[in-house]
Amino acid sequence: MNYDFFANKQDKISVLDFIFNATELQVFDHYSPYGQEINQYKSSAEITARFDLEKGRQSAVALNLWAPNFGGKVRFQKVELNPKYCNGHTYRYATAGWGLIQLYLGGLEENILFHSHLGHFSVAGALKNEGVNKENDKVNLWDWKAIEQTSRKIKYQIHNKMSVRKIGSYGILQGAENLSKYDVKLWGEN
Repeated sequence: MNYDFFANKQDKISVLDFIFNATELQVFDHYSPYGQEINQYKSSAEITARFDLEKGRQSAVALNLWAPNFGGKVRFQKVELNPKYCNGHTYRYATAGWGLIQLYLGGLEENILFHSHLGHFSVAGALKNEGVNKENDKVNLWDWKAIEQTSRKIKYQIHNKMSVRKIGSYGILQGAENLSKYDVKLWGEN
């Protein structure tokens, strides 16, 4: 499942509030900052304290979502870095697992609002890649119905309850709609 939407800072906070208050999801960094471990967030306030939810391009903030009923395990994988290209840092961590739901929050740059993204592997997509990535749990250890049910719940909230208009399959939330009235272009919109 893949779903894209436009959201300003307050819209993003509303989406995060829904995730924290209406689901059993745990929220992690997709990648840690250089030289640090993965953070788990327990509230929207923790995320807004760490990230700028206004500025940036596509995927300015990248998070992974997981719930215990998903069955599989979250892995925190150390990634070696070349210090020559990473300000002297030699490692960071990545959150990995076949059934994780990704939430990428797009930002605003040069009067262009980049879209945000919600998505995850399908069981078929995960099985297709299982032989390539041997470090993740087996695909069949994940409860794909639970993953799909949770992602559909979030998508329904964003697309049907929070969006005030649509561009194709993209939902536009109220704050993003307000920005578009003041010379801010939605990425990809003509």
